[in-house]
Amino acid sequence: MLHTIAGLTALALLAAATAVTPARADNARRFDGSWVVRTSAEEGKCNKNFDFKLAVKNGKVTYAGYWPVKAAGGISKLGLVRMTLTHGQRKVTATGLAEGDQASGDWSSPQPKCNGSWLARRA
Repeated sequence: MLHTIAGLTALALLAAATAVTPARADNARRFDGSWVVRTSAEEGKCNKNFDFKLAVKNGKVTYAGYWPVKAAGGISKLGLVRMTLTHGQRKVTATGLAEGDQASGDWSSPQPKCNGSWLARRA
């Protein structure tokens, strides 16, 4: 159960690197492609680290892994990331900033209560 939550947290982190509705599709597309995300739990009872993949298309993020996870959000034309990952009743929210082929930010989960940081790179 904690492994699944940590996975969602990691997803949220990378997804956070791909949130906010894009104002112009051509600018948002500069972040399109596959991304590898690594999360790090800093407070609470979540797994310490989790790696997963996300896909970005037209600035919108989707989960590219094997868990039944729903991703919502994206990356704005300025690189602002905001996303939410949901797995059953569990939810992780992530925010951050994408620049070039890298992105980073913070994530949080209300249940179980934990938070941390995430780092992503284009695959």
